[in-house]
Amino acid sequence: MSPATRKLFRYAAPSIVGMLIVSVQMMIDGMFVSRGVGSLGLAAVNISMPLINAMLSVAIMIISGGVVICGIAKGQDDEKLAGGYTTLTFIALVVTMMLISAVVLCFLKKICYMLGSNDEVYPYVRTYLGIMTGAIIFYVIPNFTEAFTRLAGKPNKVFTSGVICCVVNVVLDYVFVMRFRWGMAGAAVATCIANTSAAVVLSPNVRFGKLTGTWRDIRRIFFNGSSEMLTSVSASVTMFFFNIVLMKNIGTLGVAAMTIVYYMNMIVNMSIYGLSQALYPLMSCALGARDCDDIRRLLKASLKMSAAIGVGTFVFVQLFKRQIVAVFADGDMMLTELAVTAATFVTIHYLMSFANIIGSSFHTAVERPLESAVIALCRSLVFALLPLFVLPQIIGNLGIWLSMPIAELLTLFVTVPLFVATMRRLKKNLC
Repeated sequence: MSPATRKLFRYAAPSIVGMLIVSVQMMIDGMFVSRGVGSLGLAAVNISMPLINAMLSVAIMIISGGVVICGIAKGQDDEKLAGGYTTLTFIALVVTMMLISAVVLCFLKKICYMLGSNDEVYPYVRTYLGIMTGAIIFYVIPNFTEAFTRLAGKPNKVFTSGVICCVVNVVLDYVFVMRFRWGMAGAAVATCIANTSAAVVLSPNVRFGKLTGTWRDIRRIFFNGSSEMLTSVSASVTMFFFNIVLMKNIGTLGVAAMTIVYYMNMIVNMSIYGLSQALYPLMSCALGARDCDDIRRLLKASLKMSAAIGVGTFVFVQLFKRQIVAVFADGDMMLTELAVTAATFVTIHYLMSFANIIGSSFHTAVERPLESAVIALCRSLVFALLPLFVLPQIIGNLGIWLSMPIAELLTLFVTVPLFVATMRRLKKNLC
């Protein structure tokens, strides 16, 4: 194992395990919703997620952009400036989230129906989304503490917070959803309390400093992180259109089946996201130190590790998809068969998505947000929506499930040339 791989693994391993714990936590959350509320509860979670993920994407934009400029300052051995940027990032995050929450709550009913609710599922969506939106800062704050704990050189702490978050969430899900019978409200409150507990545990590791920065620095934070926001926003938009197409072609059962598949997707996406989060401080520090060779080695190591995650998870899901689906379906045979079919085809995209996710994150870490945004938009919008709307008209419901793999395959033809061009540019400018 090369020094770069060992360094990345030291940062990435606890981050990936932590994200896997988050994935398991969300899957358990779905299991409690399925058993405590039913298929309408699962559908409500899926209908709510595009907006929740969109709000999370704004938070990720601010956090990612802040970590990059802090990492560059650390690479230049300016700890005072890095601490000031940390404080600036935190203030920008809190203010932005509060503003978004206020706007969404003012138009909550209209938004619920815009997301795809019908009269049957609307009460469940309104309850879940209302609480999650009102407490959105508590939902996203662990992303801040985790990112800046890694930047402080303490990646193992992230694993600890993930375990605490998972345990708290599971216990509160059982108490609020199953024992107190609070339904969707119980699931939402449990999630927000659990996430807050994770942030509290990590907060002593975040190195704040005297507020530093100008409007130019704030623009730099938002600009650098904009590609990460586009990644999440475009994914949320795609999920929204998936729900619309599923409701039209299959109904609520189709949305519930896709919800189960999304829980599977989280295993891959969260793991590779954890890897990409480990890349930010390492890549940005290498960029600040003008170490082109280290950047190249880190990129190569990240692609190998993410490929192992994607291929390994694909094989596992294909072998045990029926058993996984059974955990969520709670004996509903129609839901089980539909979810198994969806999982068979949707998960093919694991074999390609790892390169595109790393490609987007890599370009953010080296302050190339435009290239990152191009990759994000291609995989989640440009190449996803056309097959989503066209293929079902030609080959039926199979077209819905195949649209994700097709989008990832086409995006590879964009990602690979951008990798090559960016590395050539970095070698020319840094070496």
